[in-house]
Amino acid sequence: MTGSYTIQNGNYLVQTIKWFSVLIVLSWIIDFTQQSFGVKTTPPPFENDLLQFFGITLAPILEETVFRLILIGVPLFLWYSKKGSVRLLAKSLWNPNNLAIENPKKAIILIVFVGVFFGLSHIVSDQSWSNGKFAQAAISGIILGWVYYKYGFVASTLIHWATNYLIYSYGYLVSSVNEIPVSTAFSHSLLGTIEILFVITGTISIFMLLMEYRQKKLEV
Repeated sequence: MTGSYTIQNGNYLVQTIKWFSVLIVLSWIIDFTQQSFGVKTTPPPFENDLLQFFGITLAPILEETVFRLILIGVPLFLWYSKKGSVRLLAKSLWNPNNLAIENPKKAIILIVFVGVFFGLSHIVSDQSWSNGKFAQAAISGIILGWVYYKYGFVASTLIHWATNYLIYSYGYLVSSVNEIPVSTAFSHSLLGTIEILFVITGTISIFMLLMEYRQKKLEV
């Protein structure tokens, strides 16, 4: 929109789309690699498809509140805030950029730690995935943590919600139209086409991030 290819940051919605597509590409690479070694990612069983879809829709809000807002946002405030203000707490939880973070090393370590914990939580809960979900969920947790740290709670929640709801909504649509199980619907050509579009978009996003990193290095 500015007419310059060197400026791609835009607002947090631009970053949401960019990092969402990056997350999809990395998840696809992990899944493809694991399946090559016979490691499958199996979702927890649900007797009712409607309840499963409701859970998929609600989970991002609950998980982002716990894993990002509480487990990342609160420690960041305790570490980096220079005054104990309720207003600053609320603003920093909504977007950690409201804190004056000069040395982000502790923040990055925290993001990685919480991301790994996020991955573990997907395979040890009562309604758990198979062990193949750990790597996907951990990488997703790290990306979501980074997005929350850089762009705020709304951005990370939108990415998480899109990853769950958007993809599965097409699965349930194909399942309903063709009267086939949801698990079978994900091998349908429509889902395959959408996956290809996501991978292409994610590849472009990764290229844009590399360009952005190179531009910053040149400026230094």
